[in-house]
Amino acid sequence: MSEFWQVNAKKAVAVVFVLLFNFVFFHFFKFQSHIPDPSFKRNKNAIWIGHKWVGENLVDTDYSLLCARLKNGKITDVFAHVGPLDGNGNIEYKKYLYSKEFLMQIKACDPEVRIQAWIGQVERRGGGIIDISRKEIRDSIIATSEIFLQLGFDGIHYNIEPIFSFDENIIDLLKRTHSITKTNSKTLSIASDEIEPFPFAEKLIRIFARRAGFWDKDYYLQVAENVDQIAVMMYDTAIPFAWLYGYAVKWQVEKIATLLNGKVLLFFGVPTYEEERWSFHANAENMFSGIRGISMGLDEIPLEILQDKFGVAIYSEWTTDEVEWKTYKTEWLGSTCHS
Repeated sequence: MSEFWQVNAKKAVAVVFVLLFNFVFFHFFKFQSHIPDPSFKRNKNAIWIGHKWVGENLVDTDYSLLCARLKNGKITDVFAHVGPLDGNGNIEYKKYLYSKEFLMQIKACDPEVRIQAWIGQVERRGGGIIDISRKEIRDSIIATSEIFLQLGFDGIHYNIEPIFSFDENIIDLLKRTHSITKTNSKTLSIASDEIEPFPFAEKLIRIFARRAGFWDKDYYLQVAENVDQIAVMMYDTAIPFAWLYGYAVKWQVEKIATLLNGKVLLFFGVPTYEEERWSFHANAENMFSGIRGISMGLDEIPLEILQDKFGVAIYSEWTTDEVEWKTYKTEWLGSTCHS
């Protein structure tokens, strides 16, 4: 009798192994062989750029090279790092001393590009220095944002982490800032977490990583009511395989884009940095796998929902090399882009 159970147990294990192998092979092959839909417009994209552009005295060739990158990459929105905020919600003038020169140079070669002041800091709950629960701090952040709008920036891009679902302090900050940007015909955007894959996923992930997490769908909708753009930080997932990361991106694109239904311009961030850590593996999370996952996700969504309301956001300008730019052009822009 024991031999009978042993034989059947081995058969069961073998069947499970075969099914698992077929599942993995099918999805791996589907990921590798996917062909993007050529009918989808890819004319709105974004990039996060480094602090040197507003903090250093650069030469004309630096600006012309950046501008060529933006034009060739069909980049419509630039998140230019101008901070970070100090503990009081301010940014010292010396940190953005060359903002006007930067704006003048880029606008001279591409008047249509939106240059947003990227304002951010790590929140106290994540081990940082800023406490957005204090109204006077939020007042200072808004006053700081107004300074950059007056300097000529086309909008404000907030990247304050971590943000928990139903954080009313962030909603207050967004609502009041949005009132100012709308009055001045400017743009307000925010860098967001991914959406929860299952109930209570946010609470679970916070146990392991204070600065990482998910938003639930109601909070996504609440944020979307108070901004013009959302840039999803689709990286640092700890996924070790490119095809599996691609499927995670695909799922997030489907869920978030369908939920928001064109309410805002939605960017999906793809990483080009390579610092290995437990939460990030460059061989898995990269330009190719990120864009491939995005393209697969778009196949599942009616084009009328997203046309002119969706794009890729590259993180970041200072970590993207020539090979990655070529991958971006090939995988995302296709034949529409010329070097």
